[in-house]
Amino acid sequence: MQDYYQRFDPEKGYEQLLFRSGKGLQSAELNDMQAQVSHQVKGIADVLLKDGDVVLDGEPAVNSETGLVQIGASSVYLRGQVRTLAPAELVIATDQIIDIGVWLSESQVTELEDPSLRDPAVSAHNYDEPGAARLKVTCQWGLASDSGFEDANFYPVYRIDKGVLIIKQPPPQLDAVTVALARYDRESNGGSYVVDGMNLTYRDIEGDYQVYSLEEGKAHIQGYEVSFPTSRRELFDYDPDKQLIEGELHVFTPDESGDMRIDLAFSPVNSVSRVDANLEKTVTVTHSAVPGGMDPLPDVGVFALVSVTQNETVYQEGIDFTRSGNQVNWGLGGNEPQGGESYQVTYQFREQLAVTADETGFTLSQAQADGTTIVANSALDVDYDWSMNRIDLMVLDQQGQVQRIKGLSNSYEPTTPVAPANQLVLAQIRQNWFSDGKPEVTNLAVRSVPMATLEEMQQQISDLYDLVAIERLRNDANAEEPAAKLGVFVDPFLDDDMRDSGLAQTAAIIDGELMLPVDVSVTDLPLPSDDRPVTLNYQLEAILEQTMKTGKMKVNPYQAFSPIPATVKLTPAVDHWTQTTRVWTSPVTRWITRGWRRVWRRVWNPSTRTWDWGWGWGSRTTRSDSVQTVSVSSTEAEFLRVRQVNFEITGFGPGEKLEQLMFDGSDITSGAS
Repeated sequence: MQDYYQRFDPEKGYEQLLFRSGKGLQSAELNDMQAQVSHQVKGIADVLLKDGDVVLDGEPAVNSETGLVQIGASSVYLRGQVRTLAPAELVIATDQIIDIGVWLSESQVTELEDPSLRDPAVSAHNYDEPGAARLKVTCQWGLASDSGFEDANFYPVYRIDKGVLIIKQPPPQLDAVTVALARYDRESNGGSYVVDGMNLTYRDIEGDYQVYSLEEGKAHIQGYEVSFPTSRRELFDYDPDKQLIEGELHVFTPDESGDMRIDLAFSPVNSVSRVDANLEKTVTVTHSAVPGGMDPLPDVGVFALVSVTQNETVYQEGIDFTRSGNQVNWGLGGNEPQGGESYQVTYQFREQLAVTADETGFTLSQAQADGTTIVANSALDVDYDWSMNRIDLMVLDQQGQVQRIKGLSNSYEPTTPVAPANQLVLAQIRQNWFSDGKPEVTNLAVRSVPMATLEEMQQQISDLYDLVAIERLRNDANAEEPAAKLGVFVDPFLDDDMRDSGLAQTAAIIDGELMLPVDVSVTDLPLPSDDRPVTLNYQLEAILEQTMKTGKMKVNPYQAFSPIPATVKLTPAVDHWTQTTRVWTSPVTRWITRGWRRVWRRVWNPSTRTWDWGWGWGSRTTRSDSVQTVSVSSTEAEFLRVRQVNFEITGFGPGEKLEQLMFDGSDITSGAS
């Protein structure tokens, strides 16, 4: 704008405009005043917030299948102000990392574009005359790759990784407070850790990618929160490091059927490029018309002549003939066939074989299809390439991006890479590259420990000290009173220490005596089939009741989100099972008491010498039984067991039809009825 002047420069340190009497007011001074105030407000606001911070609402809803992103009305801090944005719908690629943000553009508006900017004072001499222009700032949602925004600036707000929204901090967030909390979290908890979830599992191979599943959860990366509301599918290139092995030596020793399985030194094998073998072959050769001449053989690489015969005649090497390269040389002056006559030559030569290899090696047959045979106990040279073992790390950074750090491959023991300090190690992946094998995934993430768990650990430590003290007393007693005295084995029957834990025990120890065990049966109470809790009879009593309301609000006024989805019920929703490998228990009867009590029973009357009913003394026996577990060990199951899961879907509206049903990335629509 030609008649617009603005001279504010923060480097000069001008803090106020001091208007003096008698001096004319400049339009540039009014513009400087606005620029100065905006600069001061922005300096304070930038301490609390940063560009792109969401102040109110605005969380996007992402459809991971279609790529549709719906964003409601929201308020975002941009360039010193909190700016209001209208709802928007965007379409993104679901196989990439996409940044969604705000495009901010500026334009100057004068009375030519907006006639209402002319002076509205009817009684003034400046009525309907032009006045100050306006600086218009336009904000709208968009993608960083969008075109058509000339002279506009893009401010990223959300990041979507392969159709999954990465939640870093819930709004609103004060940047200064967030930095202070992050520093406190980092210093008090020692860096990065997982709060819950975030377990990594291997799924399958899809094309040229390895598919992993990262469980939903929350983590703190150097004090900053990263949250995944749902589990994520992570795809990484199937990119093994290959090594070429040249001249690996094997000795061909066929079995009774003439075959030999050759297992190569390194696997998995990608391809076998060369197999050199010693072959033996018998051919018919026609002698040349020139006496003492040389007859060529049909193969190259001949290194030995086994025999040369003609009918019943056997020629001697070194007397009648010699080998000259790939020819039979008759120049020694000995016996030789007549010119033009045929004779038989058996020779050995070196040649490459075509083999069909699997991931560990290949099988050779001594008899080849072309009539040759492999020389037994001869050397084989094999060239092949294989996929080297490697250890990768799966890490998570502050932006919520899951990355793979490739390790250094090695033929025998690969090296684990080192993750940067600003990233959280989620898992270690040991790659073996077999087509029917699975990489070994070990979750290594440091996890926060709840206070209840710490309290339980403290109690376990106290119990451990008690057990150690008791064990010391037992050892002292055993040292003073050994079990074997004068060649006789002695067991005080105080506990099961002296018994054979590897054998089934059919006797019980009761009060220091060895006797038959007491069988104990346990009867479970019947429980309702619909999983209702079992309680005593009760009546509901209102303790706290809210009968009044203080306001109202619209529910989803902009229709920015999808309709409420149908309700899906899985049966069973959670699968619990126990795999027992070895359990040895010992039946122990803690105590048995026997006493007398008055009972109504038949008693003997000595005077009448008859049985009458009356009060008498009867015996009573009580017992307390328990099963003592000597040792228990448990490990986490590496894989889930196979189990049938039924599903029930409700909540469809009139006329709605089921188009597709997905369970953990797999299409199960055909199983719905």
